[in-house]
Amino acid sequence: MHRKTPISALIYNSLFPNPSPTDPPSFAAHLSKNLVGEVRIETATFYGSLDTIEARYPGLNYAHAPHRKRLGRFPYHKRLFEAFDRLDLTESEIQSFCRWEGTLWARERYERDEGVKVRDTTGIEIGEWVDRRKHRLSARSKGINVKTDIEVEIEEVSVGTHMAESRALDTEMRDHDQNQDEEDDDDSDDEDESVGFQLNQRLIHAAAMREQGANVPMDPEWEQYLKEAQERGELDIAATREALRMMAGQLAQVNQQPVDGSA
Repeated sequence: MHRKTPISALIYNSLFPNPSPTDPPSFAAHLSKNLVGEVRIETATFYGSLDTIEARYPGLNYAHAPHRKRLGRFPYHKRLFEAFDRLDLTESEIQSFCRWEGTLWARERYERDEGVKVRDTTGIEIGEWVDRRKHRLSARSKGINVKTDIEVEIEEVSVGTHMAESRALDTEMRDHDQNQDEEDDDDSDDEDESVGFQLNQRLIHAAAMREQGANVPMDPEWEQYLKEAQERGELDIAATREALRMMAGQLAQVNQQPVDGSA
């Protein structure tokens, strides 16, 4: 893009839209008064001295981001780069405009006139970066053996066969549960009948003897059980004996009644 107004005039008007009597009258005056001084300070700070050719011709590129960052620490260069961005200058326009002491243009002119190449030592002590992650990963992979072949044997079973086996298993389980319930019921009935019948007979006999005035215990085994329970603090033996006596009396009366319930 060709600009009708010179870039130096555009930049000066951007830097000093309303110049005061103390402001430089042109960009050339601003360059010699402010910008060159900041370039010399930056060069001396960066290289330490101006004894080498590289320090005298640092080759600062005003379109290169690292160089702009170094020079942007100074106030006049900071405003200059902001003007570049406002005017949207291209890299070629910046290179053709920045032709003063310490710039890339000055180094290239010196190399052309003297026939030498200025050696750039910036960052020379920093070695080439090597990605060591690949070496670590390869070293780890050597000690790991991964078997990816997996053999799976699948037995095909028809739907009908599977359903038949399921029904047979359910029937067998139901039969087993039914037999177990019947056995439990039989055992419970036998136990209740034997224990309940014998106890009933003994209590009836003891109640009958007491009605005749005999002082006999209600039942020796129950008396011993009640005694031990009282010693353990589990019940009141006097109250329990009275309850057993009344129950035995009631059982005796029931046994004396006819089967049809008549008096």
